[in-house]
Amino acid sequence: MVVGATGTVGSCLVKELAAKGVPVNAGTRNPAKVGALPGVKGVKLDLRDPATFSAALKEVDAIFVLSPSGQVGADELLGPFLDAAFKQAGRIVLMTAAGVERNEASPLRKVEHQVLRSGTECVVLRPSWFMQNFHNYWLRSIEETGNVSLPAGNGKTAFIDVRDIGAVAARFLTDVKPRNEALKLTGPEALTYGQAAAILSRETGRKISYVNVDEPAFRKSLLDAGTTPEYADILLALFATVRSGYAAEVTQSVSDVLGSAPRSIVDYARDYKAQLQ
Repeated sequence: MVVGATGTVGSCLVKELAAKGVPVNAGTRNPAKVGALPGVKGVKLDLRDPATFSAALKEVDAIFVLSPSGQVGADELLGPFLDAAFKQAGRIVLMTAAGVERNEASPLRKVEHQVLRSGTECVVLRPSWFMQNFHNYWLRSIEETGNVSLPAGNGKTAFIDVRDIGAVAARFLTDVKPRNEALKLTGPEALTYGQAAAILSRETGRKISYVNVDEPAFRKSLLDAGTTPEYADILLALFATVRSGYAAEVTQSVSDVLGSAPRSIVDYARDYKAQLQ
């Protein structure tokens, strides 16, 4: 089963599993959005409605779980579903985020503890910042101003392509036995946002610049876009880790699991050129 099957990572994972011929319950609040893929069945799953859990978990033996984007209180949201999942499935793959382990009080860290201490065979994946954020979240700013305006300073980030996250998760759900551990997933190199913008400009032919903004200005832009104050504060805290240099760490986890190097931002730019132009 894939929780959040129509999301950025979930949709990549569903495609990976379908390509492997693995039957999938694609869990989402709107099953009609699940694409037609061999062996993939869209199932109704609302993490706030326990009445949807039983049918969604039917005949499931391995589960991919993440907290939907924009949500706060991940422990409260995911806790009841995970309790049901532990009873049904023998394997859990949980995706959180790089840096979660730095704050024991954070909701996602509490979810990690719930899974790692459950006695269920599991692995926790902590990906770095997604390359796909450039077109999923920052494209409007690029279109209107030519800029990516973020409070990242000159901190470097080991951006990762979500397709590699999906491929790693698929391996752990099917082929690779989890060792009840947490793995930080990154791309092959650490870049400042200015360096990343320069690569995107070169590869797409569209002038994209990075502008460092202060936290109050960024928070206001988030609130103006409809982000809740609570989630805006989470994003500000995450960018503080970028400025501090934590996001610059490059790991070999993707290569170790897949046996091949992760995609570079050049690969991303070329593959998503149409979305970025």
